[in-house]
Formats: sequence, C-alpha cells, structure tokens
Amino acid sequence: MSENETTTTTNTAGSGSSVGIQAEQVHNSTVYMVSSDDPPAQKYQVGVNYLDNGVPLRARERIDEAIARDYDGAEVRFHWALALLSKRSYRELSTDERGLLGELPDHIATYPDSEWTRALEALCELIDPLAVPDRDPAPALEKLRSLPARQREKIVRHCDLVLTSGVKDSLWAETRRTAERGQRAGNRENRVWAYFQPEPISPRAQYPDPKGATPQHWLRAVLASALFVGSLGVLGWILLQRPAPISVIAYSVMVTGSVIGARTGFEWRYRKQRLQAKDREYSGDFVDQQEPETGFVKRVDNAFRYYAHKYPPRNVDRSVWLAKTRGIRRALRDEIVEIYRESRISVGRVTWLIRYLVIDVQKQWSADLLFSYRRQYRTPLSTRIWCLSALVAVALAACLVIEAAVRTDPLPALTSVLVAVTGGRVATLRWWRILGERRRFAEETRERARRMEAREAEYRRWKGKLEATCPTEKEMETWLEYDRALLIDEALRHYRLAWRDITAHAIVQTPAKSCKRARVNGGPWRYSKYELRLFLITTEGVRELARDLDVERGTFHGCERGHFRFDAVSSLRVVESGDYDYTLELTLTNGPTRTIEITEPARDFEPVSPDEPGLARISLDSAGFTHALHVLEGISAEGKAWIQRDTTTTQKIGSVPLDIESLV
Repeated sequence: MSENETTTTTNTAGSGSSVGIQAEQVHNSTVYMVSSDDPPAQKYQVGVNYLDNGVPLRARERIDEAIARDYDGAEVRFHWALALLSKRSYRELSTDERGLLGELPDHIATYPDSEWTRALEALCELIDPLAVPDRDPAPALEKLRSLPARQREKIVRHCDLVLTSGVKDSLWAETRRTAERGQRAGNRENRVWAYFQPEPISPRAQYPDPKGATPQHWLRAVLASALFVGSLGVLGWILLQRPAPISVIAYSVMVTGSVIGARTGFEWRYRKQRLQAKDREYSGDFVDQQEPETGFVKRVDNAFRYYAHKYPPRNVDRSVWLAKTRGIRRALRDEIVEIYRESRISVGRVTWLIRYLVIDVQKQWSADLLFSYRRQYRTPLSTRIWCLSALVAVALAACLVIEAAVRTDPLPALTSVLVAVTGGRVATLRWWRILGERRRFAEETRERARRMEAREAEYRRWKGKLEATCPTEKEMETWLEYDRALLIDEALRHYRLAWRDITAHAIVQTPAKSCKRARVNGGPWRYSKYELRLFLITTEGVRELARDLDVERGTFHGCERGHFRFDAVSSLRVVESGDYDYTLELTLTNGPTRTIEITEPARDFEPVSPDEPGLARISLDSAGFTHALHVLEGISAEGKAWIQRDTTTTQKIGSVPLDIESLV
C-alpha cells in the first residue's frame, strides 16, 4: 500500500489476510538499564526516563525501589505521584493508591522549600478536590499557574486523565497549538525512519577458495620435472658424443623455446581460465534458473531485486539493466548468504550491505567497469604470438635433436625422448595448476582486501548516519502524544464538541498491518504504523473515530466514524489470548457485534527474539490500553450511571475559569 492511498481503518483481521511485522530492531541503549546493585539515585533516574517516555507502570516500579532504599525528597515524590496518575483516571486508582496520595501532604511538611516542593503542593491541591468534592479548586489552579514551565507542563501532561473536562477545555486551545507546532518539529519526517532501522551488522567479505594444489600435486610436479630435466640432460650428453653445430644449435633452441613457450603458455592458459570462470560467475546466461523458495536466501534475493529496481542507471532501460546484471546480482547474493547464513540474523541487519553492493554495481555500469575483468584477463596478442612461435621453434628443433641423437645412440635416445615427453606433459600440467592457484589466490586475496576496505567505509558511514539521525525515546513519545492530541482535536471539531462536553475519553492504540517495530532495551515496542480508535464519552453517548497513523511522516490515513447511545450497548466481552492478544467484542442492541483486535501482528518476516519479562505489559501500558479497557468496560457494565458518577466534582472544578496564556 502506498503512502498516498486512502484506506478505511479496521481493527479486524479478516480471513486470509496477511498481517506481519516487516522488520524489528532492539536498540542498545542505557536509558532504561538498571541492575539490583545500582544506587537508588540511578534507579530513580531510570524511573523518570520511563515516565518521560510514556511508561508509567515501569516508572512507578523503579521510583518505588529508590524510595524503599531511603532515596526521598520533594522531586522524587513529585515524579512518583505523576507516575501513579499518568494514563489513568482518578476512578482507576485503588483504595490503597488513593490513600498513598492522601499521605503526600505529610511528606511535604518534612521537605525544605524548593521549586519541587511547591510543584508537589500544587499537584496535591489539584487532585484533592477529586477526593473531597467540597474543596475549592481555585487555590490549586492559582498555584499551578505560578509554577515554572518544567513542572507545570509535566502536571498537565501526566494528569491529562485526572484533570476534569472544564479545566482541560481552558487548556485545549494551547494544547492544540502546541501539538500542531510540534507534530513535525525536530525534522521528524527525515528522522523517524532511523528509529526503525535494524542495527547494521559488521561488514564481511567472502574469503577466496583455498589453493587447489595439494602436497600430492607438488610431489608429482617435482618428480615429473626431475624426469624431464634428466631426459633432456641425457639427450644433450648423447649429442656431445658426436658434436655438430646444427645439433647443438637445435638443442639450445629447443631448451630456450621450451622455457619461453612454458611462460607464455601459462599466461595464456591462466587468463583464459580466469575469463571463463568470471563469465560463469557473472553472466546471466550461465546462472542456475532455480529461484530460492523460502528462508534467509529468499529474503536476501528479494532485497537484491528491490534495490536493483530502485537504483537503475540513468538513461538505461530498466529491463536491460536487470537482465545484464542478473548474474552479478546472483553472485553477490550467494556471497551474502554464504557469509551471513550461520549468524542467524534478520535480513534487515544486512540490508545496508545489499543496498551498497547494488549501488556499486550501478556505478560500475555507468563507468563502463562492470565487465572490466574481460579487459583484465584478455590475453595480449604479443603473448599469443610469442607462445605460438616458441612452440613451432621447439617442434622443429626437437625433430633435429631427436634425429641426431637417434643416429648417435638409438636406444638411449628413444628412451630419453619417451621419458621427456611423458615427464614434460605431467610437469607442465602440474606446475600450471600449482602456479595458477597461487596466482588466483593472491589476486582474490587482494580483491577481498579492497572489498573489505570499501565495505567498512560504507558501514561506518551508514552507522554514523543512523546514530546522528535516530530520534530519542522522548522525542518518539512526544510526537506520538501530539498525534493523539490532533486526533482528539479532529474528533472534537467534527462532532462540534468542547472538552467541557467530554466526561471521559479513551484511545485504543494498536500496531497496524505490515508495520515495522523497534524498541530500546527495557522499553516498550514502538511501531511505524498504528491504528488509533478514539472514544469520546459524553453524558448522552459515545462518539468514535478511527484513523491509520503513519508515525514516520506524522500523517493520518483512512477514516471510520461511529456513535451510539449508552442504552444501545448490550455488552462488552474481553477475550485474553496472550500477553499482547486481546479481543474486544462490543455488542450493540441495534447492530452486529463490533470486534476490535488488540493484537500484535505476527512476525512473518523476522525470527522471533526472546522478549524481556513484562515486555508485553509495559507495551500495553505505554499504549494506554488499561485506561481504554477500563472506560469501555465501565460504560458496557453501568451505562449512563457510570458517566454520572462524580459529576459534582466535575462540575465544581469545571466551573473555575482559567487564563490559557498564564497557565501553559
């Protein structure tokens, strides 16, 4: 599906649908890392990191651990209270948790005066009317106005579900403007993609095949050479029995020509064999037509095809480019499969190298260097002339030498000739193999060193780009908060509602089909695409808006709207099939059952990595699922009675006017 297509949002995976994670990545980071031996200050800081990055559940755990080890103070209690209230309404707090919040004033009395103490006082006074409806909230709102921006923004952000509709109505205009300004701030469109990029694996290059010459080859070559040289010596000794100028000259020509012929013949043969081997390796006409079916090989092959289609040379027909480079791409694919298969990695980690190799082939094509090996291994004409001339001269001289030697001493001469032919043939073949393998190995070793140098340079460039581009956890959470705020604003505008009309709201946030996912060690999964389903609850009924969110671009696609009265809700059935697998079946009296899947897509394309303990729980907590479930279960169980509860407090706090510019 292209990024410009408009689709209808649906959380129901139909029969036969393909739902999968395209890629996944776990970033190595210390933002959430803590051990049992770490000092309480470190645990507290990790807890604050969790809170700032949208995981209040884990934030409470870490801050509680720090407090249990006597690490306390106004700042600590302030963040502890925010972690307790974040992404939860006051109704969701247990009796014990409300009691702990009620003890905060006793702690404040023991802290020295500071900006954190004053922030904690303002927070306590802000939430106190929720427990004591007769308490006037005006002083708390005045204190909230007077706080520094850092503390005030934290309270407004994390107490979003605690603050009542009247208060939020006063804040909403500025909240919307902040979201509109910040949704694409920080160069979001050019940075978020890096968050979902897998950690590139270090570069490798295939080692050349080992030398084909064995000790047996060496032994046979030496023995055959000894026989050949010995037989030539015997022929020379025979000629010296009756020396004649013509026979001596012929013998000298035969020996000299043999040396020249052997050297030039070796060069000719080596170049021809290397050219044929390269043609078999690179030419598409010699490539096996069978395609890989499944597994790592198939994914690597698909990656090479994708980048070959994406990066064709300029002014070249794409079909010609693909056909001419098919063999080269197949050879490179086989190399990648060979050197990385045993690592059991996802193909995403080696994609950077595949892309680089395809672009390198494209550059060689443009520079007319793609088949440069054909020029490299083309045998020069002079070499062939010298070789053929030497062989002709050796043949003529050998005839004269043999004729003179046979006339002088027939039996030893014929024996020497037979031994020389046999030994020479064996020695020539064996030495050609030994020297050819040595030369090939040296050339391929130098070529591998050159490839490794280029790949290491590309690896450093790509890794550096990812590190410089990748957004932080806080940026990712902030952008997502702005997206949710703008979704709420869209719903309010469409239904012509103000925040004062909203009694409660909930967003069901689930990963979309065919998305990428990534996380920091210890953090929740974040997805490149979400399906957001917003429920706005008023005193008269429920408004619903569902959109697809492209996190990388900060854009919404598709649209699905609905609304129903409380008396139309027959039941809500929740089916829990796993840690991150919920099915919500909302049954209406005047329509079919609405099914909402809260399910992580199956990882069809990547190997399953072991999850950390509680990972699914903190991922759901980050998505605000607990609050959404609480709201949906409440309206399905109690209907309008659930909404009317605590209205006295809501109306009292909502009646206090706020000055937007002075508060936010």
